Amino acid sequence: MEIPGIILHSEFVSPAEEKELLAAVDERPWQTLAKRKVQHYGYEFLYKVRNVDLTKKLGELPTFVDHVVERMSALPEVANSTEKSLPFDQLTVNEYPRGVGLSPHIDTHSAFEGSILSLSLAGACVMEFRKYHKHSYDLHTSKANYDSRVHGTHIMGRGLDCEARQTIPDLHQTTYFSEQEMIEPPKVKVERRVLYLPQRSLLILSNEARYGWHHYIPHHKEDVVNGEKVPRSSRRVSFTFRKVRLGPCYCQFPHLCDSQAEIAEVPVSIINAWGSKDNDSTVLGREYTICSAVEDNAVHDKIHGVSLTVSEVKDATTCKVWIPATPEIEKMYVQEVYDAIAPHFSSTRFAKWPKVAQFLHSIAPGSIVVDAGCGNGKYLGLNPKCFFVGCDISAPLVAICAQRGHEVLIADALFLPYRTGVCDAAISIAVLHHLSSEQRRVRAIEELLRVVRHGGKVLITVWAVEQEDKSLLTKWTPLTGKYMEEWVGSSSHKAKGNLSENSLHMIQEGDTLEDKSADEEQEFVTIFSQKFDGQEDSRQMKEQQEYFVPWHLPYHRAEIGGASAAAVARGFARKDDKKGAVVYNRYYHVFVEGELERLISKCAGASVVDQFYDKSNWCVVIEKSCY
Repeated sequence: MEIPGIILHSEFVSPAEEKELLAAVDERPWQTLAKRKVQHYGYEFLYKVRNVDLTKKLGELPTFVDHVVERMSALPEVANSTEKSLPFDQLTVNEYPRGVGLSPHIDTHSAFEGSILSLSLAGACVMEFRKYHKHSYDLHTSKANYDSRVHGTHIMGRGLDCEARQTIPDLHQTTYFSEQEMIEPPKVKVERRVLYLPQRSLLILSNEARYGWHHYIPHHKEDVVNGEKVPRSSRRVSFTFRKVRLGPCYCQFPHLCDSQAEIAEVPVSIINAWGSKDNDSTVLGREYTICSAVEDNAVHDKIHGVSLTVSEVKDATTCKVWIPATPEIEKMYVQEVYDAIAPHFSSTRFAKWPKVAQFLHSIAPGSIVVDAGCGNGKYLGLNPKCFFVGCDISAPLVAICAQRGHEVLIADALFLPYRTGVCDAAISIAVLHHLSSEQRRVRAIEELLRVVRHGGKVLITVWAVEQEDKSLLTKWTPLTGKYMEEWVGSSSHKAKGNLSENSLHMIQEGDTLEDKSADEEQEFVTIFSQKFDGQEDSRQMKEQQEYFVPWHLPYHRAEIGGASAAAVARGFARKDDKKGAVVYNRYYHVFVEGELERLISKCAGASVVDQFYDKSNWCVVIEKSCY
């Protein structure tokens, strides 16, 4: 196939072994997803975050695959591979009904190491391999959609240097696109290879085939093999064997690698902001060992099961840090959306909430206040007797703050670039509900506590399930339980167009696309949008907490240009001609009563001093105590 790293073994198991394997999995419970069923062994593959949770091992692989594992492990290309593939400790079994395939994806680099082996049982299919080549229009570097790439120190892909705000591109330097260009953006060159996977065959993906090519099974009921139509069987069952990776990936494909996208050079002073300058320090239960030489370069810090690694200390002032990647759902449906709508969003955010204003005015004169997730900075400087600093993960919003003269940084709320205990108070207004897991919400609260002094106070507000205007819930897109496993799936909103290189990075393993004819080159990239119908009872609506909330960006806005054009083309946003707007979806986890307090109870040194409901938000004031 001219793709290094692909090996196919025909008839790897006998018909009798195939029958035994199928009988074994059919005796066990299946988990039902959108259009297929799965079983996980060893570790569950979490489709929402495209990874596994190392703290939640399900057990060893089932004994009914022992003979298969032994045979695979003895293969020279597996046993002698340059990257360790053994022992296999994760198995996903998928059952695909006829007509259901697999959307283009690369297995998450940081999740698994070594070769990936897939055994096809009960049926055959065609697998297509794709390599997406860069083109002249680059989503990441166009001024219409710059991804907060500032000239300074970066962490989590965002700038941390105090001078960074001076280098943010002028918000008004926008590349404009004609309506025709919005409809027909520049095409992406796609290199394709096709491989037929016979029944009972074993496919091995390693090296370039594993890390550099997307693999895809068309959603067809029949395949074309050597010019002849071959109907698919009523079901196809795949056994995919993988080895869980315990650290970051350092492959030769950094542009496709989620680990290397998060490697950055960071001043030791920033690391010391999370700990202290001593070799061993404990801050909010997080231990750091700051290295002083390249020879002593391994630092591992387990934060609720998440590993932070200082991989190299370059000199006395700079080290390299690897931090876990932001979940794709937040990258797409929070960060990328706010980058695209920033000016319009800012124009609607000017009113100050009385309760927030009351909190800020209660702070003693001369205090330092941090606004983590400051947006357009409407609360910065609200109390003229205090000193305010703000940060946000959206570069365009930070640019707006900087143009207004505020002290701001581009930073992630989970890794605040401030020294421990540096401020007297902090606020987090409408931020935590954009984080997609409880683990990340707790981490963000811990960071707020870390940066305030003992006795300092923190105000946190989040959207509530209990909305004052109940009709709003009917306008939001609920993400039901099974779709939280595959948060990109079948949809009523379809955007037909060429896939961009970047859009393919976001497609989840196991996505379901509409069935297309073999000769069609266009594809649908879809977003699940199942509305509660009129028969849905209020109890179910109340229990629902995961939503896509629409943002309508009017056609007349100046920012309708490159970013929105590309977003529409790849199905990330849609055009609503009736309302004259491009519609983006923002991810929200809305909170139930008492949930915020429960998360705070998990944080050491946090005491709730006030809690209240205000303007469809749950709000809590925390005081940092000694512990």
